[in-house]
Amino acid sequence: MPTPRSPAKRRPAPVAPGDANLEARVRHVVSTAPVDRSLPTTREIGKRLGVANTSVYRILQRFAERGEIWQHPTSGRYFPTAARALFDRPKPVACLLRRLELASEQYRELLEGISLGCGDRQRTMLLWHDDSLVNHPETHEVPVFAGVARQRAILGEFLDRHGGAAGGFVLDHVWSDAALRAYGERLEPAVVLYRTCAVEGFANIRADFHAGALKALAHVLGRGYERIIPVAPFAGDPAVAEFFAELTAAADETTCRERLQPVAPASTDAERATLIERLRREKVRTVLICPEDNVSLFLAKAMCEAGLECPGRAGLLSAMGTDFATKAGLTCLRYDFRAMGRLAIETLAGNDAVSRAVDPQLFVGETT
Repeated sequence: MPTPRSPAKRRPAPVAPGDANLEARVRHVVSTAPVDRSLPTTREIGKRLGVANTSVYRILQRFAERGEIWQHPTSGRYFPTAARALFDRPKPVACLLRRLELASEQYRELLEGISLGCGDRQRTMLLWHDDSLVNHPETHEVPVFAGVARQRAILGEFLDRHGGAAGGFVLDHVWSDAALRAYGERLEPAVVLYRTCAVEGFANIRADFHAGALKALAHVLGRGYERIIPVAPFAGDPAVAEFFAELTAAADETTCRERLQPVAPASTDAERATLIERLRREKVRTVLICPEDNVSLFLAKAMCEAGLECPGRAGLLSAMGTDFATKAGLTCLRYDFRAMGRLAIETLAGNDAVSRAVDPQLFVGETT
């Protein structure tokens, strides 16, 4: 009985001379194509070269099998091989923050952390701001915060122009929940910084204002201050309002509510002068707690110029605590804004709507 023969291995069909010429012409089209866009369609190439699009398709398939070009797995379009790295690279993180003014130390520290986090994960940043989100060109003047309607308009304009290019969103605390909810699905994944965010589906890296309020009260009470005046640096900032609410709650917990006075405004030079005059008339040791470093420094200077003994009969504590405050010698709650920025990028990478609180450290300076 004859031994059965093994099936002969199939050899690729030789490239016909006409095909070889066409292959060279198609290769020229590929080599001159931009790497960040798909190749022309088989119909377009066929029309350009004066051949059937089926012939072009057969050659492109051959190039793809050899690895000379890359075929997108979902769209089926062909690209130069270098384009694959562009598609595999994650989209940039869109940072929607207030405008960085001369003394916006908080935002500089946040951005340093965001930049470090992006570097760790090889992400790029799309830094964007709108002048009308917060209008605060001079630190000694009162900032103007955009209302909900204006915030919605700003977000809508940004998303229409750049939303498709972003691979995640980092938003600072001035954006209101009402404005963010209007674009919830288009802002995913997103993380809100510093304040507490209650928008469903959003991640949140926030300052633990309750822990900060407890530490602040324990410190000033331990230093013998009998009266505590919360100082509003300006109106319209949600983080300021949240801190004051937590300060009241902490005063209830520590049974010192009777020492906590109503919030005093200090947005303007006139309001700060009124507050300093009030301190001059106080008969008991009084401390100011202000959740903003620049205004805290203005108050410290005004207290010195008024001849108030600080620390002593008067005291001052800042509840923001950037490098700006510690270098100036202010007693402050020191929040690690760089850690917040870095955690924001880590959270986006996990794509989870988690909430994390950053604990403050008490820095004892020269004002308590």
